[in-house]
Amino acid sequence: MTSKACRAEIRIRVKEPSKARPIYSALAPDLKKLQGKNERLGLTVSGSSLGFSIETDDLASLRANVNSYLRLVDAAHRCLTL
Repeated sequence: MTSKACRAEIRIRVKEPSKARPIYSALAPDLKKLQGKNERLGLTVSGSSLGFSIETDDLASLRANVNSYLRLVDAAHRCLTL
């Protein structure tokens, strides 16, 4: 079985625009630490939107990364709403 490059672009709109930048700031430092040698991860913030770009060598790794980052965004958002 051959592996193919898999890519996902995810845009998340935060209901409260003032929370997008703090979520970005919470996740950005870990991006390079969490990135494996066969993964390319990107994170952007624009107004009330967060953008993720994830590129991996296989579908299982892509799915794991998408799941991890969605959970991290949710956790950061929950911390800000306490």
